Amino acid sequence: MSSTAFTSSAASLRLRRVRYQTDAADPSEGVVTQHDTANRMVTVLNTDDGSFWRGPENLIDIVA
Repeated sequence: MSSTAFTSSAASLRLRRVRYQTDAADPSEGVVTQHDTANRMVTVLNTDDGSFWRGPENLIDIVA
C-alpha cells in the first residue's frame, strides 16, 4: 500500500472509511466494522457489494 497506510496505535479504526487491496489490480473500499488493536487486524465491510474482508491493519489506507 502507499506510504499513507495506517500505522498501528491504540486508536480504534472502527467506522473509518478505508481502501484495501484484494488483489494486485483492484483496490476496494469499505468501512471498518471491527478492529482488534491487540492483534492489529481489521474487518472491513465492502460498500459496493456487501462482502467482508479481514486482514492486517497495515494493508489499509484511511480514506475518511
